[in-house]
Amino acid sequence: MLALREVIRLTIYQWVARGLFERHKLIFMSQLTFRLMQKQILTVDYTDKEMYFLLNSPMKSDVPNPLRDWLPDSAWFVSQKLIELEGFESFASNMEKDYPTKFKEWYNNAAPEDEKLPGDWRSLEQRIFQKMLIVRVLRPDRITTCLSNFIEKTLPNGSNYTECDSTSSPFEILYSSYLDSTTTTPIYFILSPGANPLVEVRNLATKCGISLANVHNVALGDGQDVVAFNYLELGHNEGHWIFLQNIQLMPDFLKDLEKKLDLYA
Repeated sequence: MLALREVIRLTIYQWVARGLFERHKLIFMSQLTFRLMQKQILTVDYTDKEMYFLLNSPMKSDVPNPLRDWLPDSAWFVSQKLIELEGFESFASNMEKDYPTKFKEWYNNAAPEDEKLPGDWRSLEQRIFQKMLIVRVLRPDRITTCLSNFIEKTLPNGSNYTECDSTSSPFEILYSSYLDSTTTTPIYFILSPGANPLVEVRNLATKCGISLANVHNVALGDGQDVVAFNYLELGHNEGHWIFLQNIQLMPDFLKDLEKKLDLYA
């Protein structure tokens, strides 16, 4: 049962992630992971206050920064809120008085999230969520990498999420999506400027034994909805493929398209 649940979870993640831009995939992975933590499906040692701190990075600016020669004021001010959390009370004083040189070295590291923290804080290697809070304080520029590492270690088979489709070519991803689709389930392409998947669609048709003469391309615009529906009727009756471009230009067309596909189902 657990294995089935994990397969379903990964499959749904993959379906959703393929409809997201790269910069949004980590947000979705984080939402998934944090929700599973909240429901205690994933066992992670953390508190609600720590989660709030990670998400909001609050500041307290009433204490001057004594480490200004290497530590930005913003990081020091956030550290003043971190010490209000249980277990972190001595963090700022340790950084200022006990291990300033070692903290500076850690701070200047190219990938500090992979390095052990100075002094007793090295024990957070076993509590990666809490270490992530310190990365959030001192090196917020590395928090996305740190968060990705956390997800990979926390989710079952986490690398399947963080590396999802990363080694697949656009054609391999399209072919996999095609295998998950049906004749009445359209495949939507959410494109970056300049991207054109028509070549890959034609290659897919060839792989699937569909003649390119039976792959019809319609660039939607004024009056082209009638043309598109004529081709859809042809595709439904004779098994042709219909490729609709610039569909965002005609949002009302989507309502009619949904009704038409319901009739075909």
